[in-house]
Amino acid sequence: MPSSKLTALYVGCDESLFFPRDEAALASPGFEVFYYGAFLPLHGTEIIVQAAHLLRDRPKIHFTIGGHGPGYVAVRDMIESLHLTNVELVGWIPFEQLPEYTARASVCLGGHFSKVPKAARVISTKTFQFVAMQKPTVVGDNPATRELFTHGRDVYAVAMGDPEALADAIGTLAGDAELCHRIAAGGHTVFQQRLTTPRIADQLASVIVEALSSR
Repeated sequence: MPSSKLTALYVGCDESLFFPRDEAALASPGFEVFYYGAFLPLHGTEIIVQAAHLLRDRPKIHFTIGGHGPGYVAVRDMIESLHLTNVELVGWIPFEQLPEYTARASVCLGGHFSKVPKAARVISTKTFQFVAMQKPTVVGDNPATRELFTHGRDVYAVAMGDPEALADAIGTLAGDAELCHRIAAGGHTVFQQRLTTPRIADQLASVIVEALSSR
């Protein structure tokens, strides 16, 4: 099929659940890093654990990882073998509770972080949720994320498959409140301009009208 017959529609998220909260009321002490997923190979959850290991001497930085899936046991064993006390696995999080965990976070990890080829071709659903809640979000630097976001303005992008790059990003954000605020605001602006349900609906309507007119 020729590319001229294809149009990308972004996923967006449920805006009745994912919207900015009062950070002063919900923020955790220290610097909380939040991630959740299904522990699939393309997610790169082990990269997050390796980054946590590199940041083990930064006691204020704490990681909360939610979810379950094929790679869960391997990740749990890695945390135990590295004797990490700065990472907590909280298991599967009910969908309606995700905003609560997100709201408490200082920074959120959208991913994907692995070097599996598919990881560079998609934007994770959680990334849309995090920017909808106006959270500073770390993503893998790839063509998919660069379609929507700009590093340092809307998100913090890191090299994929690189725990040192991820650790550096988290460490930088932990020490720069202004940068956190800037990319949180920038990401939310992108969401409002391009990713809300009405915006996506308008785009879909335009695609349908164009397709019908070309018949």
